[in-house]
Amino acid sequence: MSTGDAPEHPSTIPAEARTHQGQPAGVVTRLLAAALDLVLVSGLLLVSYVGWTMVLFVLQQRDFSVPRPSLAFVVGAYLVVAISCLAIPWSVNGRSYGQHVMGLRVTTRDGEPLSFLRALLRAAVCVFFPVSLLWAVVSRRQAGAHDLLLRTVVRYDWRTWR
Repeated sequence: MSTGDAPEHPSTIPAEARTHQGQPAGVVTRLLAAALDLVLVSGLLLVSYVGWTMVLFVLQQRDFSVPRPSLAFVVGAYLVVAISCLAIPWSVNGRSYGQHVMGLRVTTRDGEPLSFLRALLRAAVCVFFPVSLLWAVVSRRQAGAHDLLLRTVVRYDWRTWR
């Protein structure tokens, strides 16, 4: 049985959300989820930088100077962290942190979980071309360009999975 066909447990779905359960997610909800994911990625990068700075301070107290990473390093770190923060959870349970908060899940069109490769490709497209989400405004299926390209669907889904 595909996850899209799994029986709903009304007690796990908020009463206000039951009419939306399984429906394609709207662009506003998806943008809010993406904004939460961006906050998470930024926080992880900031915590990593502060931690790195503290380690250097402890190890080099006399000659310590605040590290100034190159732009290439910062961009590379952002790409690795952002793609990882999307691809890993999409392949494990179908939702990033922001999507979890907003009650969304990414699946294949058949309601199946994404393979790691598909999740990785989807994450890369979303990170490199974030405007692809705006296609959902004109799409009859409320699908972003990356959803059409990789045959994925984002639906309202408050159920636990796996």
